[in-house]
Amino acid sequence: MKKQLLFILPLTALLFSCSNLIDGVVKEIDIPAHNPQIAASLFVDSKDSGFAATISETQGIYDTANTGLLDSAVLKLFRDGTLLYSWDKMSPFGTYDYDFGQQIGAIDGEIVFEISHPNHETVSATQRFPEAPDFDIELNYGAANYYGQPSDEIILTLKDNPSVNQHYLIEMSLHYRTSLGGPDTSKYWQLEPETANRNVSILGNKGTLSAVSEEGIDRDIKISFATGFNSIDEDFLLEYRVSISALSNDLYAFYKSYEALDQAGNNPFAEPVILFSNMSNSIGSFGLSTTTRKWK
Repeated sequence: MKKQLLFILPLTALLFSCSNLIDGVVKEIDIPAHNPQIAASLFVDSKDSGFAATISETQGIYDTANTGLLDSAVLKLFRDGTLLYSWDKMSPFGTYDYDFGQQIGAIDGEIVFEISHPNHETVSATQRFPEAPDFDIELNYGAANYYGQPSDEIILTLKDNPSVNQHYLIEMSLHYRTSLGGPDTSKYWQLEPETANRNVSILGNKGTLSAVSEEGIDRDIKISFATGFNSIDEDFLLEYRVSISALSNDLYAFYKSYEALDQAGNNPFAEPVILFSNMSNSIGSFGLSTTTRKWK
């Protein structure tokens, strides 16, 4: 009898719950009004001769409009409290562009990126340009394997900067030094290098950018890449250009979060990914990098 009673009680509760659902039990939830905020992003490299910032406005989940570009913003860049640049014009491409005709270089001191707008709270972020990367290149013709085919090998040795946690972005391109009716010698062809080094992350679908970090350990980093070209089989002289950018800690964190977002793609089982932000309102990113280029 006790067993029957124990069975009847949960069944009664279930039927009562279903009855409430059928009758349309409604729970009202108050959703606070959305407060639109500035969403800003700017990434500056020492080789750049201008800026291209994206400034938009956040929207609430029930707003009919999508997150949109924000006009009439004023952008400023400071160094140690001194104003360096100020611009406020949006280009036809939707970015706030400012060209100053020469490379900005790796500026010393604290660099502050500030965005103000008459309808929004002013936001900002602070960064420092990292030290320029120091590296050596070793080129071995036909010494690597690229998808089963002989390939030139480039070995990079990234030299340690003691007590600094260094992060790098690596890009390689190829240049034909002789024409003689062959390829255009005025162009650099971007490469998609391959490496077996597990500490190297290939960024983006094109595979042209590689990211690597010291991960908090002071050390030189040595990486071997297969370029995908075999100079021995070429009828023209080849020259490789290697660009290595030292990334600020925040810029590296943004790249890694963006890589995770890209890998998640349309996978419904992937963990949610939130892009790294360092703006004062936690919406948007500002990052700096210092690039060194060498030819081999």
